[in-house]
Amino acid sequence: MPLTLASCSTLGIPNADVSGNINGTQPSGKIRLAFRGMTVAGYQAPVADQINIPTFNPEKRAYAVSLPESPANGAYELLAYVDANGNNRYDSADNEVRTASTGKAFIYSKEGTGSKSGTDLMNLKPGWTLYNANELKVEKSGAPFTNYILNW
Repeated sequence: MPLTLASCSTLGIPNADVSGNINGTQPSGKIRLAFRGMTVAGYQAPVADQINIPTFNPEKRAYAVSLPESPANGAYELLAYVDANGNNRYDSADNEVRTASTGKAFIYSKEGTGSKSGTDLMNLKPGWTLYNANELKVEKSGAPFTNYILNW
């Protein structure tokens, strides 16, 4: 039943644009997800959205989240963290414990780029794209993005 409910976006329930598991030894504390903007230099731009992690299966630490509906064009990172100071925001300056970088970015382009073929960063389809920076390739154009694994 909970996974069925996760497919809708009414009553604040995520529509599972991004879903997966958080592997490894979970630290203690309130776990949250952050969806943050990234710059080309790797520095974090202002927060796009930060949400409570909706855990549907506590033993497997499965999650499902909705992507922002009206984001700015750019690259975004999804991470889980321990909200040590309780302000409901990931604070890298406070050294809050977070999942390791995946080497991937969610790229949003309202109009798409180049030929809009989805073959690379110069030719993105309109909407969301999952880009693997380690392998310099587009993994998938268009949500949903399933089996997106985060690791402590």
